[in-house]
Amino acid sequence: MVRKEKEVFVSELTDRLRSNNNFILTDYKGLNMEEMTDLRERMRKIGCDFKVVKNTLARLAMKNLNLENLIEYLRGPTAIAVEKRDIISATKALVDFSRQHENLKIKVGFLEGHIILAQAVESLAELPSREVLLAQFCQGLQAPIVRVCRVLQGILGKLIIVLDGIRKKKSES
Repeated sequence: MVRKEKEVFVSELTDRLRSNNNFILTDYKGLNMEEMTDLRERMRKIGCDFKVVKNTLARLAMKNLNLENLIEYLRGPTAIAVEKRDIISATKALVDFSRQHENLKIKVGFLEGHIILAQAVESLAELPSREVLLAQFCQGLQAPIVRVCRVLQGILGKLIIVLDGIRKKKSES
């Protein structure tokens, strides 16, 4: 790369990391081209950018973002998974792929301004998807309302039975 290309790359990487506050650093040492292509396709399907980066250029981008704490993880072959929407789906895809291919290792994650270690990234992968979490949340909100409706329905049912009994009694007499 020529110096100008490197500057452009660092600038683009800095902008991408700044606008998408969730990313994961991985070590891809030992993956062949076919496996890397498969991983990139999987990540692309969920809306995640997966890019191999030179550590020196990534260090410059981290310095631009005041993320010097992450520089220590920029050793060896490094690829960055930058999530645009849902970090859970990206972690699931990476963890699933790393379980199938031992050569992919998660170094560290960065989630909403916090550094999370590889074990925490794997724990995130165990969480349900965003849609499932939203459904569970809505179900939790709906449960008390449903209970109140059932109680009121039971009371109204009993009232109807009593009123029907009174009507029958009056019609007999």
